[in-house]
Order: sequence, then structure tokens, then C-alpha cells
Amino acid sequence: MKLKKLILGTALTAGTVFAIGTTSANADEIYTIQSNDTLGKISKQFVGDKSLINSIVDANSIQDKNVIYAGEQLTIPTNGNDAKEQQAPVQQEAPVQEQQAPVQEQPAAEQQPVETPAPEPEPAPEPEANAGNANGSVQEQFLAAGGTEEMWNNIVMPESSGNPNAQNAAGYQGLGQTMESWGTGSVEEQTTGMINYAQERYGSVEEAIAFRDQNNWW
Repeated sequence: MKLKKLILGTALTAGTVFAIGTTSANADEIYTIQSNDTLGKISKQFVGDKSLINSIVDANSIQDKNVIYAGEQLTIPTNGNDAKEQQAPVQQEAPVQEQQAPVQEQPAAEQQPVETPAPEPEPAPEPEANAGNANGSVQEQFLAAGGTEEMWNNIVMPESSGNPNAQNAAGYQGLGQTMESWGTGSVEEQTTGMINYAQERYGSVEEAIAFRDQNNWW
């Protein structure tokens, strides 16, 4: 899977993201956006769920909650409910600011998306979609695991030609071509990972499909 714009936050795809931030004297915190971050992930780091997304958007005057940029700082209105106290220590502290001005959107020409398109996967000798096995074809397993025909035709086939073992020279792998752990494993595990990624990053599978149709990556 090619996490490219991250629009929420890859190279998506890549590696574990460590939170960088400190707790300020008041209820808010300052957090520096990392590669592969999404507002959903950031919210989970602070309160354990996605309930902070709208508060973060309002506190930082974010125009599109699906578009944030690595290196920018966000004000996190946790109201003192910081779930990070039970997580591993943060790797680095960012300066605490008494008053954080809303994040200003920079001209598009001066910013680059967090993710860039990854090379196309190496072609498989034969598409696995029609390869039968004891559990049915890859496509049948994909649909049985909760995937949809639209997701298969508009994401899986363009990304990997339906081959769960596909891997390109840049290291992207699996049905959805990603560097995250769900790019490997069974068809069911990869399908579940793709669905969770689509819902977390784009809000729904349909929005993920629409984004990939427009950009030729997701």
C-alpha cells in the first residue's frame, strides 16, 4: 500500500511512529506531527480513542482533517486526560508554548505531502485472483473476510494484481501494497488491515476508493 499523502501522515506507510510532545502547564499539549500520523492516531495516543479529532481540528483551525503535514505542531486539548502516561516514554520533547497560535496553512508550493508514490509492484507471473485453493480463490477469500467488489476492483487489482505475496523494489507488499504489518499474513488478515486503514485514514472504504481513483495511490 502506498501511503503517500498523509494526508494522513506514507512514508505510510513506514515504521512505528513515536509521539513527540510534552505536557504543558495547562490542560493542552503541544505535539509535533510525525510521518504516517493521522488525527485518529494522534487522538488515540493522548486519550486512547478518536474522541479528540474534532477538538484538535477546532483548536488548530484545520481546514481538512484528512490533510496534515509532518513537522508541524498541533495544540492537543486533552483537558488533563492524557493516555500517554501509561505508554512507553516519548522519544524527544518539543518546546512547550504558553499560547499556541492556530496552525497556519502554508502555500501548497512550500509544502510537500508526507507520502510520495511508491514504485509499482513487480508483476506477478499470474494474477492470484483466480488461483484456486482449499479456501477458494484470493478474491473469494477477500470477499469472505469483509472486502467488497469495489475495493477489489479499484484498490487491490491496481495495487497488487490480486497477489497477496506481491512486493515491489521499494518494499511495499501485499494486496494493498503497504510497509505496515498488515501487508503480510493471510488474505483474511490483509483484508482486515486494508479495511481498518481505509476507515481510519479516509473515513470509509468508499472515500478510500474515491481518493485512489483520483490520485492513483492511497
